[in-house]
Amino acid sequence: MEAYDLSQITSADFTSYLQEPVYIHFAENLIVQAVVKGVTELNGYSPLERKSFSIELQTTGDHQPRNQGIYRIIHPSGKFLDVFTVPVGRDAGGMLYEVLFS
Repeated sequence: MEAYDLSQITSADFTSYLQEPVYIHFAENLIVQAVVKGVTELNGYSPLERKSFSIELQTTGDHQPRNQGIYRIIHPSGKFLDVFTVPVGRDAGGMLYEVLFS
């Protein structure tokens, strides 16, 4: 499995996958399915050539909040990202998490 180059990833790498499944590896034996619920471009400074953006992930049926931390996310393309993931709340579908790319 290939890793994404985080310095090259853009919001477009996620906008075409809205409502598509991703998998969050919270632990070696704890992999939770989620969907890409939203992508937001941000106006903040980024030292990279791309704009800063955030993605919102929603677990599907798993309402258990996990601690913020670096977790592996398997993108619908099959590549993976190890990114800092923050729980932001629950809704009827599951738990919401945010990942910021700055």
